Amino acid sequence: RGFREGLGQVAEPGYKNSQWMDGQLILIGEDYFSFAWVPIEQQIFFGRPSPELALKMLKSTTQTPMTTWEKPPSLDDDVAVLKDYVASCLEITAEHLDEAEEGSEFSCIWTGAETEECYFE
Repeated sequence: RGFREGLGQVAEPGYKNSQWMDGQLILIGEDYFSFAWVPIEQQIFFGRPSPELALKMLKSTTQTPMTTWEKPPSLDDDVAVLKDYVASCLEITAEHLDEAEEGSEFSCIWTGAETEECYFE
């Protein structure tokens, strides 16, 4: 268990009057953490989703056509741009997973051993 001091953003409904406020990021084991806003005595808890749930959630929010990216966006870019980039990464990953399930000859790494095991990239 541990904590780190930091800033957390708060706002009124409708994201009005947003401001940064002192707080603490609190680590609770490997799968949970929380953030506590000290001045207003509020705390929120988070859990780490399974990889399967994370992919399912990303797929369910992907509604825009895929954009081709020459380079990743900066962390300073707008959140919508970052979401679009992550969605395009998910789309490409899903395509590769579909190809691997179809038994494409290029979906495995050949090891030279006489075995039917398949090693994915």
